[in-house]
Amino acid sequence: MSMNNNEGSKIMESTKEKTENQIWRELPLELLSSVMAYLEIKDNIRASIVCKSWYEAAVSVRVIDQPPWLIYFLKSRNSYEFYNPTSCKKYTMELPESLVGAIVRYSRDGWLLMSKNISSDFVLFNPFTMDLVVLPYLELWYGYQLVGFSSAPTSSSCVVFTIKDYDPGHVTIRTWSPGETTWTSTQVGSQFLDVKHNYVVFSNGLFYCLNLRKYLAVFDPSLRTWNVLDVLPPPICRGYIDDESWYEGKFMVGYKGDIFLICTYGNEDPLVFKLDLTQGIWEKKENLGSLTVFVSTMSCEPRTYVPERMLRNSIYFPKLCYNEPRCVAYSFDEGRYHPRVHNLDWEKIHSSENIWIEAPKNAFELV
Repeated sequence: MSMNNNEGSKIMESTKEKTENQIWRELPLELLSSVMAYLEIKDNIRASIVCKSWYEAAVSVRVIDQPPWLIYFLKSRNSYEFYNPTSCKKYTMELPESLVGAIVRYSRDGWLLMSKNISSDFVLFNPFTMDLVVLPYLELWYGYQLVGFSSAPTSSSCVVFTIKDYDPGHVTIRTWSPGETTWTSTQVGSQFLDVKHNYVVFSNGLFYCLNLRKYLAVFDPSLRTWNVLDVLPPPICRGYIDDESWYEGKFMVGYKGDIFLICTYGNEDPLVFKLDLTQGIWEKKENLGSLTVFVSTMSCEPRTYVPERMLRNSIYFPKLCYNEPRCVAYSFDEGRYHPRVHNLDWEKIHSSENIWIEAPKNAFELV
């Protein structure tokens, strides 16, 4: 029986394809798992239905991320509450006497950077373990406009960062790290500071700072350099709503080296932008992909694999719903808020101290 060239080519291609598929199926589990670890959750789920070995590899790296907890201070100012969004349970804790009346400036890695109004004392406080680190004396001069820190003070790489303009055209940057007895000061010429809220994100070894005019600057703590980036502000005006109104509900998020900007206003659908330094723009995104982001003024916590009962590709806000123990959220998959009527008052949220904070694995043993 004769075979023409076309039939022969099809057989060869089919054989080659089967061989390649067989090679992928026979890859060691460790190698497959390392590949699966780079996939977004949607792609991970798709890959898991290819065959048994791919399913095992995909599931092995699909580790559920523990969502952050919401911490908020009670009116008495001598206690605070945790809210666990997974179990919808609350836990009340007493605030150390030395911190009564203090306010939160920033949060990261389960720690709070706190100070009292018009005070020269900064402290790092772990509200789960009650550990307290008192920082060296620093004259606040009626408060700093931007503050943040890179990691927990238990890490040798921790850097606390403050910035303020004492006179037009100059900003003074001060930093402190564990083991140091004084702050290190640097003054640079800059017209950057024009801030209303604390927009600071530490990523890629840099502090990213956003001002009210939507311009971005970075401070490199290792080189002690300050640069205002040549990045155009995102065009967020939508119809009758002005840019200033959108920025009442503005949050900056760092995730695996990427910087995102989330802008919200009233019942409008949130806008998401991703920083593209190569093009010098904020690129508009239709959604968050596999991410779920927990946003608050003093901290934003991104997660990849949240528990099944929680919304994915969503934003969780630092506000509990009326008459029910759950937070207001927005789902990009559904294109709506949960609940539909939420009454988010951004001015109150920005002035409040409802903050998402990373909870330790043994949080239930500590509260």
